[in-house]
Amino acid sequence: MANGYEEITIQGKTFKVPVRYSAGHQLTEGEAGALNQTYHENLRNNFAKKVNEGDEAGITQEVLQQQLDDYANDYQFGVRTGGGGFRGDPVMTLAMNIAREMVRQAIKSKNLDQEQWPAQRVSAAAKQLIDSQGENGKIVATARAQVEAEKAAAKEAMQAVSEMLDASAQAAQ
Repeated sequence: MANGYEEITIQGKTFKVPVRYSAGHQLTEGEAGALNQTYHENLRNNFAKKVNEGDEAGITQEVLQQQLDDYANDYQFGVRTGGGGFRGDPVMTLAMNIAREMVRQAIKSKNLDQEQWPAQRVSAAAKQLIDSQGENGKIVATARAQVEAEKAAAKEAMQAVSEMLDASAQAAQ
């Protein structure tokens, strides 16, 4: 779309504006700064709920940092997701999280320099681990079982809530 136009709405009126950027565009220092600022704001906004939930659950700062590193590594502008590297597939997202944790534990147990293993490298190793096991490997099978168990628990909980609401409605009559 480089050198093309898109329509935007300003105060209810439609205007044509040039498409200034396309894949491969070389950024100026100011453009890079603006993109990094937006990236950081998006990370902050998208990860805030996870931090609040983590604090309530007693998750350590170190674990939250690892989760943010993973999220930041997988983040893409314009893609709405919870992260994990497998858009829209809760089984593969969970499998990646399990594999990342396994890689991090192996790094610690081998006393490797953790600074040499940033989120991108951990994610690549985790993906390689999953790929080496195949689509029915132990990690994916474990993730699949956990997702199915969570779905079943949610279904049971929804049924209980529905029954509770029905009983409450009957009592109010």
